[in-house]
Amino acid sequence: MDNLWLLTEERPKPSVVDQIVEMYCKDFGDRITVHNEIKIRPIIVDGIFKFVYKVEGLAVAGAADIFIKTVSGSSSFLDFLLFKQENAPTEGSNEDNLIMAVEETKTSDDESRNTGVYQRGSKFVYITPYYQNVKLYMLYNEELEAREEKKPSDTSVFGTNILLTLGVTIVGKDISRWFRPFRSLDELIRFKAGMRRPPAGNVPITITKYADRIEVSGRLAKPADAGNIGHDPSIGALSMISACIRKLGWDKDIVVTHHGVTQSYVDHTKGKNKFLYICNILGMRLDGIRMPSHVVLPELYWHYEKRSEKMADILLHVQTMYHGMYCVYENHAGCERGYFRTKAGRLVTLPKKDRNGINLYLPDVVLYDEDTDFILLVEGKMLSTLQLGIKEIENYDSIEREYIYPEYGNVTIMRCVSIFGGDCTSIPHEKVLFYLADNGRIIINSNAPQCIKRCFAGTGVRI
Repeated sequence: MDNLWLLTEERPKPSVVDQIVEMYCKDFGDRITVHNEIKIRPIIVDGIFKFVYKVEGLAVAGAADIFIKTVSGSSSFLDFLLFKQENAPTEGSNEDNLIMAVEETKTSDDESRNTGVYQRGSKFVYITPYYQNVKLYMLYNEELEAREEKKPSDTSVFGTNILLTLGVTIVGKDISRWFRPFRSLDELIRFKAGMRRPPAGNVPITITKYADRIEVSGRLAKPADAGNIGHDPSIGALSMISACIRKLGWDKDIVVTHHGVTQSYVDHTKGKNKFLYICNILGMRLDGIRMPSHVVLPELYWHYEKRSEKMADILLHVQTMYHGMYCVYENHAGCERGYFRTKAGRLVTLPKKDRNGINLYLPDVVLYDEDTDFILLVEGKMLSTLQLGIKEIENYDSIEREYIYPEYGNVTIMRCVSIFGGDCTSIPHEKVLFYLADNGRIIINSNAPQCIKRCFAGTGVRI
């Protein structure tokens, strides 16, 4: 029997896995047969991590098991890919059975009009040359308290309507009242023209139709005079709008105007830029710019992650979840930033600055053990950047003083480093709590607190 394989750049969360499996069952005619407390267990055999997580407490009739593996995208990557097949997907294979591609966000319309809709839009365009027949989803996974329903912003309506026009299924947000696909190109243009303009000095996004072209204005450079392509909300918005224009039947030129991009920047990239990739996919061009004559997309849409510090700190995080510990905060490399969890269970968005206006330095993961009242601040690093990690853990005074002690009282705090990479046979530094070698071998510092040793008891891990 086939298995379900969920590939992701994110730290796998039980609630999100549950939602994705429910979406799969609804759209692919399967049914859930086991639905208990969902646990995501790393597969560790004789102290060796197999770089696979197995989902427990959730099963479906049409698959033997559900597995999760960590990957990275070559450029603009959707958060989750769900394959249904016996063996793990192979990098670059044309024979794998990808059935779902999911973008997950916990950002609401209240928090950010741009991030919630526009910033992720380019991902739904970029996947199309690699996988033509996959179902696409935008999953809203709101973790904060429920808010009173109110009319969404014009930006939210416009962006969501574009996603619906592109065939993206919206999950976790009620679309029945405010949202529907655009039925024609003229309707798209009229809606955008009726939206409120941005403050003076900003370049508005406008859509102007001519006989031989459609011009879409929007500044891509960040900062405005940089000449680069660095403004992610505009990249997403212009990608979505242009894809929608093509979807609604326009086959002539699409020209991006007032973009702020320089010829020297485009020449320097040699076409290796996610927005230039999308220009190539959609047949767009930048006004006044000589576009690269030969743009080649990366060969792989995704690859198994073997070079990121998060491999160790995500493993540490997940393994501790079911042994009396819980996560206070997470900011794993390349993953969506989490909320700070108070002892009472309230979720708080941490600011970028501390009370003195200095950057608030944040660990990759903060773990709390209730039994021993012990908190670990863990900075994840590769073996090659170990010394940088040792320096960075000296910068955690503000998060301890302003958040941890006020919420958790007189706890014992340990600052430490987790390391991934290389082939060490012992802990490489006294500040390293947790080491994961390239081959999956795990070593735990002999001075680790008992709560960590307890979490890895029976796995064969060296301590």
